[in-house]
Amino acid sequence: MNGGKNAGRTCWAIAGTMCGGKVTGTYASKTADCHTCEFYQRVHHDLKDADPSRILDIVLERTSALEHEIEQRKQAEEALRQANTKINLLSSITRHDMLNKIHTVSILTELMEKDCGQDRALADRLAIIENQLKDLEEMVWFTRDYQDLGVQAPTWQIIPTVINGIRTWATSIPVETDPLLAHYEIYADPLLAKVFYNLVDNAARHGERATRIRVSGSVQPDGFVIRWEDDGVGVRAGEKERIFVKGHGKNTGLGLFLVREILSITGITITEKGTPGTGALFEMVVPEGAYRQISADE
Repeated sequence: MNGGKNAGRTCWAIAGTMCGGKVTGTYASKTADCHTCEFYQRVHHDLKDADPSRILDIVLERTSALEHEIEQRKQAEEALRQANTKINLLSSITRHDMLNKIHTVSILTELMEKDCGQDRALADRLAIIENQLKDLEEMVWFTRDYQDLGVQAPTWQIIPTVINGIRTWATSIPVETDPLLAHYEIYADPLLAKVFYNLVDNAARHGERATRIRVSGSVQPDGFVIRWEDDGVGVRAGEKERIFVKGHGKNTGLGLFLVREILSITGITITEKGTPGTGALFEMVVPEGAYRQISADE
């Protein structure tokens, strides 16, 4: 509009405006080019052959219409927020009750195992029930993580700092981080810590002989590439994509599915590129605009 002069005075209110083509503020993604904006196209079309005396009126009319649309969207967002709050509360109460029931059944199963004596067939069946209860409990906890997915706005995070925060949870395999990572921030969902925890847990469960994990990063043409590699048995060629599918795997099949979902909120992709037999290698590509270098004194 007007060759860009004095334009964009209301576009700041729309999630998806250009902002240099980079992620800005709390918005996760941006329109690549303002010329694809429907509002821009409407105004530009109306101004193209308009009477010069009508230009200001047209701009004001379009701006007023846009402000009205923004107000309607705000009202709809508030209604959705309240509905989501109620759903989350109901989910939390239901999850709490389900966990109580699971724990009760688990305790009863343990007591039955002690009373079954020499009946090995019964003991084996009870052991199967106990394992199924553990999987069910993990699924219930997964609903909590998935419920929180995308609820809070993404933030800028330093990878080594996030990993240090999970060391008290994930103690099975030591995690080494490349010093270079401390000089970069990535724009990700607050559940990023859950991503790294699940990757450690995945190595412990499926790496078999995994004894170490190394995390490194570098700037590549596609973006900032984070490499997460272990020295375990790796992933078979036919499983490299299937491991991210919900329900696939030896346990609940939810860990890596959740990892990909969390990362995708800010456009980060994850793939497995390791060599079977020599260890797993997960590559996370952070797109341009979702990473930034920080100075040493920050």
